[in-house]
Amino acid sequence: MNIQAQMCGIILLVIMILFYMRYESLRLSTQIAFQVLMAGMLLCVFCDMLSIWAIVRLLLDHRAAVLVICKIYLMTIVLVSLLGFIYECTDVYGVRKKMMRVAAAGCSIFLAECVVIACLPIGIYKMGRVVYTAGPAVLATYAFAGSFVVSNIVFTIRMRRQGNPRRGQVILFWMGMWFAAALTQFLNNELLLVGYAGALGVMVIFFRLENPEYLTDRLTGLFNQDALLLYAKKLYNNENRFSLLTIWWNLGISQADDEAREQAVMLAFAKRLPKLAHTRVFKMADDEVWMIFEQPEQAWSNVEKIQSFVEYGRRELGGMAQAAFTFMPDSALVNDHQEMVHLMQYARWKNRDHGASNFKKVDGDFVEQMRQEKSMEQMLEEAMKEDRIEVFYQPIYSTREKRFVSAEALVRMRDRDGRLVPPGSFISVAEANGKILPLGEIVFEKVCRFFTRESLEQYGLHYIEVNLSVVQCGYSELAEDYIGIMEKYQIDPHYINLEITESASMAAKKTLLENMRRLMKYGVYFSLDDFGTGQSNLNYIVDMPVNIVKFDREMSQAFFRDDKAKYVMNAAMQMIHGMKLKIVSEGIETKDQYLAMEELDIDYIQGYYFSKPLPEAEFLAFLQENDKEFVKDA
Repeated sequence: MNIQAQMCGIILLVIMILFYMRYESLRLSTQIAFQVLMAGMLLCVFCDMLSIWAIVRLLLDHRAAVLVICKIYLMTIVLVSLLGFIYECTDVYGVRKKMMRVAAAGCSIFLAECVVIACLPIGIYKMGRVVYTAGPAVLATYAFAGSFVVSNIVFTIRMRRQGNPRRGQVILFWMGMWFAAALTQFLNNELLLVGYAGALGVMVIFFRLENPEYLTDRLTGLFNQDALLLYAKKLYNNENRFSLLTIWWNLGISQADDEAREQAVMLAFAKRLPKLAHTRVFKMADDEVWMIFEQPEQAWSNVEKIQSFVEYGRRELGGMAQAAFTFMPDSALVNDHQEMVHLMQYARWKNRDHGASNFKKVDGDFVEQMRQEKSMEQMLEEAMKEDRIEVFYQPIYSTREKRFVSAEALVRMRDRDGRLVPPGSFISVAEANGKILPLGEIVFEKVCRFFTRESLEQYGLHYIEVNLSVVQCGYSELAEDYIGIMEKYQIDPHYINLEITESASMAAKKTLLENMRRLMKYGVYFSLDDFGTGQSNLNYIVDMPVNIVKFDREMSQAFFRDDKAKYVMNAAMQMIHGMKLKIVSEGIETKDQYLAMEELDIDYIQGYYFSKPLPEAEFLAFLQENDKEFVKDA
């Protein structure tokens, strides 16, 4: 009997099924469809082998039974072609109601085709060890199966943009291989390749698309991030309500040991995690786990159990220092799985500075806040693309030279109607989503271009101050990028003064110092902004190679309200001057404040007493009008 190919096909399918059963399934529509496809393919290959055995062993004495077995085998070929079509549909539609309609329609067509195959005659042939079937029933089988194959190919091509591109490619490969095998077998009845080719196609699908290891974290055995996205998408598509809990921890250990310790904690957590009914656990990162509760009404009791488990198991879990929880009680708070992921990431970022263990329950107001910031993020992206980012300049007055010698560059954004958007509403968003880096480069390039184009040194300006955010200070390529921009506009680097804050130096001190050394070597100066707002300013003045210290507006205003603040400011000023550094006092709004700062021997003064931040044209006009000693009534 020529059943070697069929036996190989059965062995492949059995191995795949056994391997598949080792892993927990998310019961995704594609997973269910693939499981049914594997079972159908196994049945098809088994019936193929059984029909060959029946022809060889039973044809003479039990011809009717052989005919039935052969026709059942033909029906399984049509079945597998239908199951392949349904499998592809699950990737495109995914919604349970739609898939039920597709499956119902396909099954109805399949049953009708089975009736046709059952009624048509079939020829059985045996030539030595070679056996095969032919006749109208076989031709009908090829026609019916071919129609499903062609439909699958057409459907895959037409819907390629809606489904997984890789899935479409694999399906097309399988269909093509199966079609080639069927054509070969049709032209040469001695080559029984259909069943084996089908098994090989299923194996390709298994390794390329449905290997459960792709959805499993190898370290912990938990589901991974890809699994979460697929599962959450399924729940939203099927309108299934659920709750979500995220857990992330800060180990409070040295950076060199972070990865190893985090993995150890995660492994311990996975092994000791209590088994909760109707709960799925996903490892999102080495320091983060997400849990989906499929029954929202029971979610809160499960959350309390998890909190207690984490709280009392800290020492056992590798010395975990801090654990933060974010709980979304109802999936209906957001529209889809993508917004769900964005919400929980947003919540983590918002809670990043809370320090100790904390719990955050998101609600409708929090979701609305996220959406507003998301809308602002889109507006910022559009503004950067459409050149609606502007730079305003606030003059800085020298008490020594009695004139304006510099200015602070401040970013501004306009909406499509030309209205200015408050900086506080988009700068924080830019810092949160990484847009602050391209935004900062836009601002810096505009400053360099403006200085070069207008030859600002002719107005007596010594330099322009440009702010650096915390994110920019931690960017390792900052110096290289900014030097490139300065070389592009051939600007003397001494005309540039970059402002850093204490928070920036604390967050990325090592990277910041390296950037500062490179830029200072090139000729750029630095100033420490917002002096008076932090906790360890004097230490950072010593550590940071700055030339100028800027007194924060609150510190400057406090000088006029509080006698203690006067002593503090006087002492700070004496120490800073003792270190041969210059001082800028920000937030000066009246003539009396200006005179007081001048009497205090402050080097530079900045504030609304002189001018608000001005766009380029108005700033130039201001400099022209005040090219001599500034005189203004109270």
